[in-house]
Amino acid sequence: MTDTFLSPEFLALQRAVAGRYSLVRELGRGGMGIVFLARDVALDRPVAIKLLPLALSAEAAFRERFLREARTAASLAHPNIVPIHAVDEAHDLVYFVMAFVDGESLGERVRRRGPLPAVEVMRVVQEVAYALSHAHARGIVHRDIKPDNILLERDGGRALVTDFGIARASGQTPASGVPAGTPHYLSPEAARGEAADARSDLYALGVTACFALTGRHPFEADTLAALLVRQATESPPALESLAPGVPARVAAVVDRCLQREPGERWRSAEALAREIDRIRARDGETAPAVRAWVREVVPAGNDVSLGLAGAVSSVSVLTILSWLEGGTGLAAGITDLLIGVTMVATVALFGGLSIVRFGSTAMATRDLVEQGYDHAAASLALEQAEAEQAADLASMPLAARRRRAWLYGLTGAAKTALALWVATLDNHAWLAFPAAMGAVLIPPITLRAIIKELATGPSVWSRMLRGRVGRLLFRGVRLAARRREQPVVG
Repeated sequence: MTDTFLSPEFLALQRAVAGRYSLVRELGRGGMGIVFLARDVALDRPVAIKLLPLALSAEAAFRERFLREARTAASLAHPNIVPIHAVDEAHDLVYFVMAFVDGESLGERVRRRGPLPAVEVMRVVQEVAYALSHAHARGIVHRDIKPDNILLERDGGRALVTDFGIARASGQTPASGVPAGTPHYLSPEAARGEAADARSDLYALGVTACFALTGRHPFEADTLAALLVRQATESPPALESLAPGVPARVAAVVDRCLQREPGERWRSAEALAREIDRIRARDGETAPAVRAWVREVVPAGNDVSLGLAGAVSSVSVLTILSWLEGGTGLAAGITDLLIGVTMVATVALFGGLSIVRFGSTAMATRDLVEQGYDHAAASLALEQAEAEQAADLASMPLAARRRRAWLYGLTGAAKTALALWVATLDNHAWLAFPAAMGAVLIPPITLRAIIKELATGPSVWSRMLRGRVGRLLFRGVRLAARRREQPVVG
């Protein structure tokens, strides 16, 4: 490689961005761009700057294609897509600034380490599938998915898709009729020069997975023409024949991506990601972010139910107090004050608890959606948590749990009756308010303890989140997120 500090592109770009960015070194170059590591002076953060080579910047067609890549990528906001910070032209230079991913590409990792474990490959494929689902939902087909366009962070290993240089609207045919993309990763329809839709990206992702698992491509040939003919006319070999040690479920996922007919592949990137999530869940591989979501929302459901039960308890207890008050002899003013203050306090307490905890569920769901996970992934994680809970409950004798439930119920009833009696004492009006509050709080807390002891299956809250309520919640959060998205184009 030419010494970075002597290359004319480095010097020309540094002059153009002086004061805003400080170039560090060249990261790599290809036919349509040179990428430099730089530092954003104002924000003091590393960035990557992709420059259209000087030899191409004078050609209008190349400039338009380069700017189209920037505009396309900038319109996509997803945690598994490299974000674009700015696009600019200066002194006949065309470039855009994007986030710097500290790590390596999937291609570099395979070339350095050889074939990767199936667990690692499935995680990367799933994250890329989430990114593609985001792009496809906006009518954008990447058309050049390959290991070198998938970047892996050094810390955590998150996969990010980059290089939308030849992306087009779904179904568009290349203007020249010449296949666009990297030959080994072309789908059969793309190899024939036909229009490619989202399923063409899934084929390329299947080839990428095959390469990551085996270190080789499904098709090889001595010439480009021979390779295109094989891709257009032959069915790829089963992954199991290339890598016998790959789990059958994983091989089935990849083989379906590589079906020659688009209609036989996964119907969408989201469906592919959902199937991988099922495999990972069955193998105990549920993503940490999804497990964290479950840990957040399951207790929230308990609090929401406590709040609703408390609201019912408040109305019931205050009604009983009003009825008992008729024969207690307490002053009418004190009675009205007791009932009014208790009503306000309990409504604020229980209503606020329900609203806050439901809000925390919505916030946790928003964070999960922003990380690229959907309702299907969350539902599977809930099912796994429920199975673990059922296993724990099965290890505890049901008779013993029933005895404890009866004990809780009898004790709670006695405490509630005592609190009601104290609240109506003539000569101890100062005890009325705390006693009434106790009478309101004891029933829902006791009820929750009883339900916990008698539970034999998933909670109502969990079933709601796995069902229609959960789907509506994820849909609403996703819709709100789309409204907030603003393409960043300078």
